[in-house]
Amino acid sequence: MTQQDQELEQIKSKIQDHLISSGNYDKINKQLKLQLYESGWYDKISQMALNELQNNDSSNFEQLLSFIKPKAEQMVPGNVREDTLGRIREYLDDVIQ
Repeated sequence: MTQQDQELEQIKSKIQDHLISSGNYDKINKQLKLQLYESGWYDKISQMALNELQNNDSSNFEQLLSFIKPKAEQMVPGNVREDTLGRIREYLDDVIQ
């Protein structure tokens, strides 16, 4: 890991710590979960996991996670992703000012 990568990870960690301590992490997380549920994302991911378990005998959690995680991240609806990022940007703008 380069020096720049380490610095970026430290910044991310500080932002996450501040989000958590301020209570905004829970607010953003709850809204994200609601939007994912309403969009049917959870159902799609559950079905994908079930299919993978039945068809490919992925009995190991790590194997299942490595298969599903990248696909699940790509399947997050654009409007949900943008709304969540907007909430984080708005929070950071308030903190920085």
